Amino acid sequence: MIKIRKISLILAFISCGIFILSSILNTPQSFANQQTSIVNIVDGDTVDIAMPQCRVPWKGNAQLCRIRLACIDTPERGEKPFFDDSKKRISELLPIGTRITIRDTGDTSYNRMVAEIFKDNTSINLQMVREGQAALFCKYLNNTCPNSKNAYLNAQNTAKQAGLGIWNSQQPWEKAPTCK
Repeated sequence: MIKIRKISLILAFISCGIFILSSILNTPQSFANQQTSIVNIVDGDTVDIAMPQCRVPWKGNAQLCRIRLACIDTPERGEKPFFDDSKKRISELLPIGTRITIRDTGDTSYNRMVAEIFKDNTSINLQMVREGQAALFCKYLNNTCPNSKNAYLNAQNTAKQAGLGIWNSQQPWEKAPTCK
């Protein structure tokens, strides 16, 4: 009886340890700065990447992740010409097959990972803002990109002042979010 109790207790501890370890290994930190490659460009702020054991598999494929670029927002389908311009630009920055590094923010809004994407140590998210191809997603700026907040704000202000892309003074993107 005592032997069975000891074995049960040992098995309970082992099970608990396995559960805790699997939780730790499945946190966003374990995916931080992971190297991967571009598979598809969805729009100006959404891409598909190849990633073994994706934390948020896209359409049931454990090798495919849909990534929403953190801290930025681009025009949606139908918002011409800016939708086409931003999608074209991110396609130029991240051609299919491009090796990238992602910094997973831990957010899984709309059943996709939210991440900052780097190519050759350059933030593609920030580059899109610099070029006026994206606006800041102010609602999430403090939580998802706290270390880069000032760089994003400065980039957007510079793009606005120069009238780049969505900030074109002749025909600006009417739905561009603004930070207060």
